[in-house]
Amino acid sequence: MLQVCDVLCPDKKNNFETVSLSRKTATSRIEAIDKNLASQLESKIDQFKFCSIAMDESTDINDTAELVLFIRGVDENFEITEELACMRSLKETTKGCDIFREFQ
Repeated sequence: MLQVCDVLCPDKKNNFETVSLSRKTATSRIEAIDKNLASQLESKIDQFKFCSIAMDESTDINDTAELVLFIRGVDENFEITEELACMRSLKETTKGCDIFREFQ
């Protein structure tokens, strides 16, 4: 990043040098971003007049079943929002009852 900063904005290099990139700092920043995005989605969902949910189950490269949940809603201005609500690993089988339990 510092090399890129030298080319693009050398006057701001000092700002980049003071950024902590430790594991704990990166983890806490990711958690803060997650909370902010979840809060934004909850706020948007509260404005929905109608909504639908779509789920998809797939297997990743490690042969772990993954469940993805999307939400689509329409607000009072007929603006449509579609967002990825969550992604969960299915620990047991991928029967309908397991998917429903995870959905709940």
